[in-house]
Amino acid sequence: MIPKTPVTYSDVFAALDQVKAPYVVVSGTAVVLHGHVRPVYDLDIVISQTPPEQMAALQAVMSAGFFPSISVPLNLLSVVRMFDQEAREVDVFRQYHLSFKELWEDSVEISVGETVARVASFENVIKAKRIVGRPHDLEDVAGLLKLANDNRPMSKVRTPISL
Repeated sequence: MIPKTPVTYSDVFAALDQVKAPYVVVSGTAVVLHGHVRPVYDLDIVISQTPPEQMAALQAVMSAGFFPSISVPLNLLSVVRMFDQEAREVDVFRQYHLSFKELWEDSVEISVGETVARVASFENVIKAKRIVGRPHDLEDVAGLLKLANDNRPMSKVRTPISL
């Protein structure tokens, strides 16, 4: 799989925004959008829990050229993996490690190319990565915390951030 950047998925963000489908970017792409440099292989988004908004989000991703890898109703899955002709991948989560409500309420908007993406907060990215706990997730947590500690203003006593 060839590494990508968040800009690779700007058409997906634009399509979701066009239909006003609530979503939140999580996982590796969120890590990169918060400033930790590492390869991105796919886009992971968590979508709203209401069926009409779920359908709008899926249709938006499909309008950007993606097709589900399996033809099963979304309510039977926690995630649907979607691909396009250029070997890009979008994982659309109906259920995630953190609730959509929590992710949405704390999310931030970050510019990506010519558009804006709704991204899980720094704290929620770290929380989700710690819940999953795979080696690369823990490396992401370490990288984000180092970035946060390096960017904190200096004071007489510098306490590391530990989320």
